[in-house]
Amino acid sequence: MTNIYEYKTHYRSTEITDRERLLQKAWADFFKKGIVLDGIRPLIVTSWKRSQNYGLVSSVIQAPICSPKVMIKKQEENKEILALIRPFMDDLFDIVKGTDSLIAFSDKDGVVLDLCGDSEIAINAASVNFTIGANMSEKWAGTNSIGLAMEHGKAVQVVGAEHYSTIWHTSHCSSAPIKDPYTDEMIGVITLIGYVRSAHPHSLGLVKTAADTIAKLIERKGIKKETYMLSNFFSAAIDTISDGIMIVNRSGEIVRINKIAAHLLKIPVMENIKWKFSDIEHLRPLSRFFEEAVNGNEVILQNEINLVNEEKYKILFTSRRIMVEGEHLGNILILKKKKHNKEITKLTAKYTFSSLIGEDSEFKRAIKLAAKAAGTDKSVLIIGESGTGKELFAQSIHNESTRQSGPFIAINTAAFPKDLIASELFGYAEGAFTNAVKGGKKGKFEEANGGTIFLDEIGDMPLELQAHLLRVLEEKEVTPVGSSFSKPIDIRILAATNKDLFKLVKENKFRLDLYYRLNVISINIPSLQKRKQDIELLANYFLPTKTLSPGILKYFYEYEWPGNLREMKNVMEQIDIFCDDSIVTEEYLPDYIARQFEDKNWGETLYQSVTNDARRETMVIALNNSKSVVEAANKLGVSSSTFYRWASDYQINIKDYIKKQ
Repeated sequence: MTNIYEYKTHYRSTEITDRERLLQKAWADFFKKGIVLDGIRPLIVTSWKRSQNYGLVSSVIQAPICSPKVMIKKQEENKEILALIRPFMDDLFDIVKGTDSLIAFSDKDGVVLDLCGDSEIAINAASVNFTIGANMSEKWAGTNSIGLAMEHGKAVQVVGAEHYSTIWHTSHCSSAPIKDPYTDEMIGVITLIGYVRSAHPHSLGLVKTAADTIAKLIERKGIKKETYMLSNFFSAAIDTISDGIMIVNRSGEIVRINKIAAHLLKIPVMENIKWKFSDIEHLRPLSRFFEEAVNGNEVILQNEINLVNEEKYKILFTSRRIMVEGEHLGNILILKKKKHNKEITKLTAKYTFSSLIGEDSEFKRAIKLAAKAAGTDKSVLIIGESGTGKELFAQSIHNESTRQSGPFIAINTAAFPKDLIASELFGYAEGAFTNAVKGGKKGKFEEANGGTIFLDEIGDMPLELQAHLLRVLEEKEVTPVGSSFSKPIDIRILAATNKDLFKLVKENKFRLDLYYRLNVISINIPSLQKRKQDIELLANYFLPTKTLSPGILKYFYEYEWPGNLREMKNVMEQIDIFCDDSIVTEEYLPDYIARQFEDKNWGETLYQSVTNDARRETMVIALNNSKSVVEAANKLGVSSSTFYRWASDYQINIKDYIKKQ
């Protein structure tokens, strides 16, 4: 069998990375031993399990292909959208041409209807049936970016051994759904595919922007494609990609630069000013490499340079010529700060918004607000009881922000001794105190430079330290303990608390000015007790291998869950250990929960029976005459959570009764 992605050109590394090894080991442990490692994203593991349930074989050697009859029908049905998208795909391919990439368009069923790409990868892809007619839906091809984009309705990147089938383990794929601007229904999926060892993190940003632009093209067909590409697609792409992007003319002048590149190169973004590399001392090394890119014969030049500013670090950059009608006008440069391996594993956030599970309206509202907050660089205060998933929200915000390629540092301010927290957060100079490390030590704020710092349990921060934190927020600089000099930093602060900070302000335990600095955007995460409709959903998520009986679910709905999601996860792990049956009954309820119900009389008196029958009948009538649970609950004068609890008590399947819209 010809491997779909053999490595032949000089653009790709032949050395396997630590991340590839981790993914390969995780894949092998899951499929051969049934073990799930912590390093694998939840949406990937969930997709693996679904793929297994479909009866798919992970060692298939070719992608499934539709019959000619089906293909003719699909191409006819999508004739108009194909005519619109094909020129756009060509323009998008021009951006990545020469990087061993494929651009694919799949319809709403996951069937590939059009392809364009570099010849080598196209030939290798065709050898395993990844061609027009390939069905890449999850149900037919297992875990892949096209199938996941269809499943979740959002952009997804799948790398290497995250794929279900081994034939894709040497590829990286980024897909984004294209939605009808009028109905919000999925039209299809746009995908960028390449070799895993030449994968660029900005691929996901490109397809996300591409999908949005195609939707706008559909809405505004009257606009010429070339004009729209220039004024909309590129402008949007340059500001949303997580890498540094800049356009340089042949004279070495920077004519366009995004915020990420400006931050990496330590230069201000100013309109009507064209910086030249040779005019800025610490950018002169880049000037020499740019001259090679302009004057050399290679269309694409990749290299690594050392920049010396306040700190030494390496920049990975890719340069590509901009050609218009055969004339070389300048170059587009893609920049990325190189990280050490230990930083990558230690300082990254692994959760995204797709990791947050729940259908409760307040919970979904919190996710929606957090997603909007992610698009800004404002401070966010996340409020919720212990165990509700505040850090999951913080990580998701970071991973959807422009700082996603930077570090994510999480600090529990309540976990440090009072006399050590200042040095841990802000670092210290040499000789600052006894046993101080020679040369001093960076604090967490410096480690988070260029990224996000998450301060959990901010309400427990000592009052005297709050003044120091306020200065950091206002001055954008940090002063190590024992030092007279400040260091500039570029960080975003996310904070979380399970306390009423405004009450602490009134008690003089929290600074009012710091409260307003942190509380620019506030997000409230509801407790599990208030998310009754999510009880069964979450229980099944934490215990997917067993079925929960109505009896034990009754206890779960009645229990208050003071430890929230963390407690539920622990309870499900205990049940999984002790219950050998496929159905979990009340006898496996943890003792400390069961004891709370010992004094309750679960039997019904005649009066209770009549009352309950009447209530059940009233609920059914309300559902039959309502378009939503909220509407039905309002008619009965109760909250939605109470309505869901009653529905569980009386074993009412809401979907069977609710009025169709």
